[in-house]
Amino acid sequence: MLKPIGYVVDENTIEILKEYEDGIDGLEEGMSIWILYHLHKAKELLKVHPHGDVRVVRGVFATRSPNRPNRIGMILATIKKIEGRRIHLDYLDAFVGTPVIDIKPYVEIYDCVGFVLSGDQIRKRIEYDRLIEGYIDLDVQIQPNGFDCTLMKVSRLRGFGKIEFQSKELPEVEEVPFDGDWVFLSRGFYRAYLNERINMPNDLIAIARPRSTLVRCGVDVLTAVWDAGYVGRSEVGLVVHNDVWLRRNARIVQLIFLKLSERTKPYSGSYQFENI
Repeated sequence: MLKPIGYVVDENTIEILKEYEDGIDGLEEGMSIWILYHLHKAKELLKVHPHGDVRVVRGVFATRSPNRPNRIGMILATIKKIEGRRIHLDYLDAFVGTPVIDIKPYVEIYDCVGFVLSGDQIRKRIEYDRLIEGYIDLDVQIQPNGFDCTLMKVSRLRGFGKIEFQSKELPEVEEVPFDGDWVFLSRGFYRAYLNERINMPNDLIAIARPRSTLVRCGVDVLTAVWDAGYVGRSEVGLVVHNDVWLRRNARIVQLIFLKLSERTKPYSGSYQFENI
């Protein structure tokens, strides 16, 4: 018969019962652990609406719904601090008073299923978490291990920028007009704007590479990192080494999503919510 080893006593904090205190030995700050707990306020159901979407009904074993026959929840969290019998975590999706039934260490050789999201995993994050919005054709844009982002518009730089340690001044830009659905780019540097809105969660970052067809045409793409927590319609740099015509909505870059070892503080820089 299952019995509690502790309880959730505060936001992101659990306290181990005194009789199980010796079990804490070996846990350390920075360690990732699996926490299993009893979802005592949940219902016992076999069919649920995933993410509260009433249009969809699914068997509970195919979801993370708290409403399930044995009402056992689990989460991977990182230890921030240990104070006596109290373990402070970076994140814990449980109410105060929730009984904790077990703790197990995260062991990479057994638990890690890949740091780079596959195409199928990207699709699921899009469907469940709105990872990407504003795409044109999901089936076409999802790749085996990435997602193709498309061209909305292009600008050329006018003037110069100024960059300091904690501040910056960006150069002015002038939009390059389309001729119908096409835009001609002569050799030089441009700023390209993407159609897709990217909603990065706190456990992922993304990097981008140019699509191979773009490179074969003599065009390179310069990008920074899509930080965890970033939300916006991004901009990338286009370095045109050979004159090229690009059509509106052309697929120009492929985003690669990387799973972080722990949730992190979300991005809060000046480009947050850009172009929305």
